[in-house]
Amino acid sequence: MAKPEAVLQQQAETSQVRTPQQPWQQRGLWYQALARFIGLTERDFFYLGSGADAPGQWQLALYSDVHGQQTKSLSNYYSCALGPTPPANAAQWRQCFQQLTAHLPKCRQLQLEPVNASELALLRAARLPGWGLIALPISQNWQASTTDYWPKRSSQLRHTIARKKKKLDQLGATISITTQINASLLQAYWQVYQRSWKPAEPTPDFINHLLQQGSDEGTLRLGVLYIAEQPIAVQCWLVADGVAAIYKLAQDQQFDALSPGTVLTAALADYVMNQDQVHTLDFLTGDDDYKAQWMDSCSPLYRVTAFRLNNPVSLLHYVALCLKTRLQRLRSKL
Repeated sequence: MAKPEAVLQQQAETSQVRTPQQPWQQRGLWYQALARFIGLTERDFFYLGSGADAPGQWQLALYSDVHGQQTKSLSNYYSCALGPTPPANAAQWRQCFQQLTAHLPKCRQLQLEPVNASELALLRAARLPGWGLIALPISQNWQASTTDYWPKRSSQLRHTIARKKKKLDQLGATISITTQINASLLQAYWQVYQRSWKPAEPTPDFINHLLQQGSDEGTLRLGVLYIAEQPIAVQCWLVADGVAAIYKLAQDQQFDALSPGTVLTAALADYVMNQDQVHTLDFLTGDDDYKAQWMDSCSPLYRVTAFRLNNPVSLLHYVALCLKTRLQRLRSKL
């Protein structure tokens, strides 16, 4: 029997959503560095949230244009989740929008990303008065439990790892996994990255900061695969609260046939499962096909734009985007 709508609404008010724990992103240093990367000063971005000692604490990092009309979450393709700690129920989301309009009375649009499915459901359940929401899929998040991890992987992947590792061993390959960054490892990282298929990094400074921050905090797991002392594959993983996030990876294109990245991923997976005793492997954002071989489940990520409906310009944009979205859905069905 279906539950009455009032009961469902009450559950949304009080239910807490367990968001993925990503402490490396929940610290202020992450957002300060990210703000510098996109050209903001500490005066340009701000936090909304409950008090530090309040029960059910939440906090969002945001920034706005000079007119205070367009506001966005402090995130980009380096971001894995809203943060530092997103609202965990419908009531907190309403509190967030109340604080936003009090802080920026002229704000007519708020863009949040990446938003997971649970957060999207709470945003919709909040029924934000005076706001209209549009959600568009932007990426995916792949995760896997470490319980019986290798038996759950395909025989094709396991055989590929064994075969490629044997070949690399015959060539004298070695693997180094460390928790501390130094000048030599940093040079190896960029040497491989520049020879990989990856596009040019928009800002090496942010990655350098991230590697150093992870090293200082003990969350970094940096793997390097060498042949004759030449680095040919590198990976940066971040580990905290039982989660190992596969953050950055690259391999020298000249050695693609040897699949050094595949072998290095397997070595790092073994390391974090055996040494760090993590319960979850997280491939963060991106819909690359190869991630399905390593992970168990895939969850969509969204960009949610909230439009202030008492503003004529914002209302017009909202209606136009609603019509466009519905037309696209109709075309896809046809």
